[in-house]
Amino acid sequence: LETEDLCCPVCQEVFRDPVLLSCSHSFCKDCLKRWWRERPTHECPVCNRRSSKDDPPLNLALKNLCESFLQERDQRASEALCSLHSEKLKLFCQDHQQPVCLICCASEDHTRDRFRLIDEAAQQHKKELQETLEPLKKKLKVCEEVQVKFDQTAEHIKVQARHTESCSTIFLHAAQPLSEDLDPTLSFSAMNTLSPHRRSK
Repeated sequence: LETEDLCCPVCQEVFRDPVLLSCSHSFCKDCLKRWWRERPTHECPVCNRRSSKDDPPLNLALKNLCESFLQERDQRASEALCSLHSEKLKLFCQDHQQPVCLICCASEDHTRDRFRLIDEAAQQHKKELQETLEPLKKKLKVCEEVQVKFDQTAEHIKVQARHTESCSTIFLHAAQPLSEDLDPTLSFSAMNTLSPHRRSK
Protein backbone atom coordinates (compact mmCIF):
# COMPACT_ATOMS: atom_id res chain seq x y z
CA LEU A 1 0.00 0.00 0.00
CA GLU A 2 1.48 3.32 -1.12
CA THR A 3 1.37 6.43 1.04
CA GLU A 4 -0.68 8.31 -1.56
CA ASP A 5 -3.38 5.65 -1.22
CA LEU A 6 -3.87 6.85 2.35
CA CYS A 7 -4.15 10.52 1.41
CA CYS A 8 -7.32 12.51 0.97
CA PRO A 9 -7.69 13.86 -2.61
CA VAL A 10 -8.83 17.22 -1.23
CA CYS A 11 -6.26 18.08 1.47
CA GLN A 12 -3.51 15.72 0.23
CA GLU A 13 -2.90 14.62 3.83
CA VAL A 14 -3.41 11.23 5.48
CA PHE A 15 -7.13 10.61 5.95
CA ARG A 16 -8.75 11.86 9.14
CA ASP A 17 -12.12 10.20 9.80
CA PRO A 18 -12.54 9.13 6.15
CA VAL A 19 -16.05 8.79 4.74
CA LEU A 20 -17.03 6.67 1.75
CA LEU A 21 -19.20 7.95 -1.10
CA SER A 22 -21.42 5.76 -3.26
CA CYS A 23 -18.89 6.16 -6.10
CA SER A 24 -16.29 4.40 -3.87
CA HIS A 25 -14.13 7.50 -3.39
CA SER A 26 -13.14 8.42 0.15
CA PHE A 27 -12.41 11.80 1.74
CA CYS A 28 -11.76 13.27 5.14
CA LYS A 29 -15.11 13.99 6.72
CA ASP A 30 -14.29 17.66 7.33
CA CYS A 31 -12.78 18.09 3.86
CA LEU A 32 -15.93 16.79 2.21
CA LYS A 33 -18.15 19.02 4.34
CA ARG A 34 -16.14 22.11 3.39
CA TRP A 35 -16.18 21.08 -0.27
CA TRP A 36 -19.94 20.65 -0.28
CA ARG A 37 -20.56 23.93 1.56
CA GLU A 38 -18.95 25.81 -1.31
CA ARG A 39 -21.05 24.10 -4.00
CA PRO A 40 -24.77 23.90 -4.75
CA THR A 41 -24.87 20.10 -5.15
CA HIS A 42 -23.26 17.26 -3.22
CA GLU A 43 -20.94 15.85 -5.85
CA CYS A 44 -17.80 13.76 -5.54
CA PRO A 45 -14.72 16.02 -5.71
CA VAL A 46 -12.98 13.44 -7.91
CA CYS A 47 -15.54 12.09 -10.39
CA ASN A 48 -18.30 14.70 -9.94
CA ARG A 49 -20.89 11.99 -9.42
CA ARG A 50 -23.74 13.16 -7.24
CA SER A 51 -23.78 11.56 -3.80
CA SER A 52 -26.85 9.59 -2.85
CA LYS A 53 -26.34 10.46 0.82
CA ASP A 54 -25.95 13.80 2.53
CA ASP A 55 -24.18 12.12 5.43
CA PRO A 56 -21.93 9.40 3.95
CA PRO A 57 -20.80 6.53 6.20
CA LEU A 58 -17.42 6.29 7.86
CA ASN A 59 -14.88 4.14 6.04
CA LEU A 60 -13.76 2.12 9.06
CA ALA A 61 -11.28 -0.09 7.21
CA LEU A 62 -9.49 2.92 5.75
CA LYS A 63 -9.63 4.73 9.09
CA ASN A 64 -7.89 1.82 10.84
CA LEU A 65 -5.25 1.64 8.11
CA CYS A 66 -4.50 5.34 8.41
CA GLU A 67 -4.29 5.24 12.19
CA SER A 68 -1.87 2.30 12.04
CA PHE A 69 0.22 4.11 9.44
CA LEU A 70 0.39 7.31 11.49
CA GLN A 71 1.28 5.40 14.64
CA GLU A 72 4.07 3.53 12.88
CA ARG A 73 5.36 6.72 11.27
CA ASP A 74 5.46 8.55 14.60
CA GLN A 75 7.22 5.61 16.21
CA ARG A 76 9.85 5.53 13.48
CA ALA A 77 10.39 9.25 13.83
CA SER A 78 10.91 8.94 17.58
CA GLU A 79 13.51 6.19 17.22
CA ALA A 80 17.07 7.25 16.46
CA LEU A 81 18.61 5.15 13.69
CA CYS A 82 22.23 4.59 12.75
CA SER A 83 23.16 6.73 9.75
CA LEU A 84 25.37 3.93 8.39
CA HIS A 85 23.19 0.86 8.89
CA SER A 86 19.67 2.26 9.54
CA GLU A 87 19.52 0.17 12.72
CA LYS A 88 18.39 1.29 16.16
CA LEU A 89 21.07 2.96 18.26
CA LYS A 90 21.10 0.68 21.28
CA LEU A 91 24.64 1.15 22.61
CA PHE A 92 26.90 4.06 23.51
CA CYS A 93 30.59 3.87 22.65
CA GLN A 94 32.49 5.32 25.60
CA ASP A 95 35.73 5.64 23.64
CA HIS A 96 34.23 7.53 20.70
CA GLN A 97 31.53 9.18 22.83
CA GLN A 98 28.75 8.41 20.36
CA PRO A 99 25.69 6.15 20.09
CA VAL A 100 26.10 3.09 17.88
CA CYS A 101 24.03 0.20 16.59
CA LEU A 102 24.84 -3.49 17.06
CA ILE A 103 26.44 -3.69 13.61
CA CYS A 104 28.73 -0.76 14.44
CA CYS A 105 29.65 -2.49 17.67
CA ALA A 106 30.92 -5.52 15.75
CA SER A 107 32.81 -3.45 13.18
CA GLU A 108 36.58 -3.03 13.06
CA ASP A 109 36.36 0.62 14.10
CA HIS A 110 35.01 -0.39 17.50
CA THR A 111 36.90 -3.65 18.11
CA ARG A 112 38.51 -2.61 21.39
CA ASP A 113 35.99 -0.02 22.47
CA ARG A 114 33.92 -0.04 25.64
CA PHE A 115 30.14 0.12 25.39
CA ARG A 116 27.18 0.85 27.62
CA LEU A 117 23.47 0.57 27.04
CA ILE A 118 22.37 3.84 25.52
CA ASP A 119 19.71 4.44 28.20
CA GLU A 120 22.28 4.00 30.98
CA ALA A 121 24.73 6.28 29.20
CA ALA A 122 22.01 8.89 28.72
CA GLN A 123 21.18 8.83 32.43
CA GLN A 124 24.87 9.17 33.32
CA HIS A 125 25.34 12.11 30.98
CA LYS A 126 22.21 13.72 32.35
CA LYS A 127 23.54 13.36 35.89
CA GLU A 128 26.92 14.82 34.93
CA LEU A 129 25.23 17.71 33.17
CA GLN A 130 23.11 18.46 36.23
CA GLU A 131 26.23 18.41 38.43
CA THR A 132 27.94 20.84 36.05
CA LEU A 133 24.94 23.13 35.96
CA GLU A 134 24.44 23.22 39.74
CA PRO A 135 27.26 25.70 40.55
CA LEU A 136 26.24 27.79 37.55
CA LYS A 137 22.69 27.93 38.89
CA LYS A 138 24.01 29.13 42.26
CA LYS A 139 26.09 31.83 40.58
CA LEU A 140 23.10 32.88 38.54
CA LYS A 141 21.00 33.11 41.70
CA VAL A 142 23.63 35.33 43.36
CA CYS A 143 23.75 37.55 40.28
CA GLU A 144 19.98 37.85 40.30
CA GLU A 145 20.00 38.80 44.01
CA VAL A 146 22.69 41.43 43.36
CA GLN A 147 20.67 42.77 40.46
CA VAL A 148 17.57 43.04 42.66
CA LYS A 149 19.52 44.95 45.33
CA PHE A 150 21.04 47.20 42.69
CA ASP A 151 17.60 47.97 41.26
CA GLN A 152 16.26 48.68 44.75
CA THR A 153 19.18 51.03 45.50
CA ALA A 154 18.75 52.82 42.19
CA GLU A 155 15.04 53.26 42.87
CA HIS A 156 15.78 54.56 46.37
CA ILE A 157 18.21 57.12 44.94
CA LYS A 158 15.59 58.26 42.44
CA VAL A 159 13.01 58.66 45.23
CA GLN A 160 15.47 60.65 47.35
CA ALA A 161 16.34 62.85 44.39
CA ARG A 162 12.67 63.56 43.73
CA HIS A 163 12.12 64.28 47.43
CA THR A 164 15.08 66.69 47.54
CA GLU A 165 13.86 68.44 44.42
CA SER A 166 10.39 68.74 45.92
CA CYS A 167 11.79 70.23 49.16
CA SER A 168 13.85 72.75 47.20
CA THR A 169 10.79 73.82 45.24
CA ILE A 170 8.74 74.24 48.43
CA PHE A 171 11.52 76.30 50.05
CA LEU A 172 11.82 78.60 47.04
CA HIS A 173 8.06 79.15 46.95
CA ALA A 174 8.03 79.90 50.70
CA ALA A 175 10.99 82.32 50.51
CA GLN A 176 9.67 84.28 47.55
CA PRO A 177 6.94 86.25 49.49
CA LEU A 178 9.48 87.24 52.15
CA SER A 179 11.83 88.72 49.59
CA GLU A 180 8.97 90.57 47.92
CA ASP A 181 7.71 92.07 51.25
CA LEU A 182 11.14 93.34 52.32
CA ASP A 183 11.34 97.23 52.16
CA PRO A 184 14.44 98.26 50.23
CA THR A 185 14.54 101.65 52.12
CA LEU A 186 14.68 99.90 55.46
CA SER A 187 17.43 97.73 54.25
CA PHE A 188 19.40 100.79 53.07
CA SER A 189 18.83 102.65 56.40
CA ALA A 190 19.89 99.63 58.35
CA MET A 191 23.07 99.49 56.36
CA ASN A 192 23.76 103.21 57.03
CA THR A 193 23.11 102.70 60.74
CA LEU A 194 25.64 99.95 60.85
CA SER A 195 28.21 101.92 58.85
CA PRO A 196 29.55 104.18 61.73
CA HIS A 197 30.07 101.20 63.93
CA ARG A 198 32.00 99.58 61.19
CA ARG A 199 34.08 102.75 60.72
CA SER A 200 34.75 103.06 64.45
CA LYS A 201 36.16 99.59 64.39
